[in-house]
Amino acid sequence: MTADARTPPGVSTTRQTLVLLRRWLLALTVVALATSLAVFLGVAGNADVAKERSVPAILASYDAQDALRNAHLAAVNNLVEGGAVLGGPGVDYQRQIAAAGQYLTLVAENNAAGDEGTQDIQTIEALLVTYTGLVGQADARFRDASLTALGVAALRDAASLLNDILVRLEDLRGKQLIALDGQVDNGWTNRLTAAVWLLPLLALGVLLVRTQLHLTRRFRRMVNVPLLLATVAVVGMVALTALSLWSADRLDRTRAGVHAVDDSRKRQLLEVGARAAYGLADQVEKQCVEACVDTTEELRSPFPPPPPPPTPGADAAEAASTDNAEVRADRDITNDADEAANSRFGEIVLCVLALVIAGLVLLGLYPRLAEYEKR
Repeated sequence: MTADARTPPGVSTTRQTLVLLRRWLLALTVVALATSLAVFLGVAGNADVAKERSVPAILASYDAQDALRNAHLAAVNNLVEGGAVLGGPGVDYQRQIAAAGQYLTLVAENNAAGDEGTQDIQTIEALLVTYTGLVGQADARFRDASLTALGVAALRDAASLLNDILVRLEDLRGKQLIALDGQVDNGWTNRLTAAVWLLPLLALGVLLVRTQLHLTRRFRRMVNVPLLLATVAVVGMVALTALSLWSADRLDRTRAGVHAVDDSRKRQLLEVGARAAYGLADQVEKQCVEACVDTTEELRSPFPPPPPPPTPGADAAEAASTDNAEVRADRDITNDADEAANSRFGEIVLCVLALVIAGLVLLGLYPRLAEYEKR
C-alpha cells in the first residue's frame, strides 16, 4: 500500500531510480569538472604570473645591482691605478653600465609590483643618469693633474649616489618578492583547496560504484562496462587535477630558491662594494692626508675589509666559479617556475574526460532504461 501511494499506477520504480541516478551522475560530473578546472586554472594562472613577471623581475634586479657594483669598482680601479683610459673611465665600466641598463629594462618589463614598482624604476633610472654623469666628471677631472682632488670628490659623490640606487633596488626587489609571496600563498595554491575539487570527484566515483552495484543486484549482470570505464576516467580526473598540488609545490620551491640565492648575492655585492669603497678611500687619503679622516672612515664604515687581492689566474678561476654558481642557481629557479606554470594541456584533458564520463553514463544506463520505457 505504501509503495502504491508513492508511485503512480503504471510507473516503474526501477525506471525512476535509474533516471534519478542518471541525473545525479551527470550533475556531479558537471560540478566535478567545474571545481577541478577552477582549481587547476587558478594554480596555473598564479604560476604563470610568477614565471613571466615576478621571478624574472627579481633575478634581473639582482643582476642590475651586481652590474652597478662592478661598474663602480671598474671606475675606481682605473683611477687607483692612475690610468686615464681613453673613451671614459674604462671599457669594463661601460660594459657593466650598459648591462645594468638592460637589466633595469627587464625589471620594468616584468614588474609585478604595480604602479608603485613602476615609479621606483623610473626614479632609479633617473638617478642612474646622474650617477653616470658624476663618473664622467670624475674621469674628466682626473685627466687634469691640477683637478685630481675635484675628480676624487666627484667620484665620492657618485659612490654616495650609487648606494642610494642600490638601496632603492633592494626595496624594489622586496616589493617583487611580496608579489611572489602572494602568488605562492594564494588561495588556489593552498593544499586545503584540494577539498574543493576532491570531494565532488570522490562523490562522483562513489555514486558510480553504487550505481554499478545497484545494476548488478537488479539485473543480475556482473559488470556494466561503460560505468566501469567512467569510474576509471574519474580516477584519471583525480590524478590530473592532483597535478595542481605538484605545481603549487614547484612554485613554493621557486620562492625558496629565490630566498636561497639572496645571501650569496648580497655577500658578493658586499665584497665588490668593499673593494670599491676602500680603493676610493685610499684616493681620498692621497689628496687629503689629515683633514679627510672622517671622509675616509665614512667611505669604509659600511663594509668589512676586502679580502687580499688574489693572483690573476686565481682571480679569473674564482670569478668563473662564482658566475657558474649564479648561472646554475638562476637556471634552477627558472626551471622550477617553468615547471609550475606548465599545465601540460591538463585543462583540455579535464574537459575531454568529463565529456567521456557523461557519455559513458548515458551509454551505460540507456539499455536498462530502454527495457522499462514501455512499463
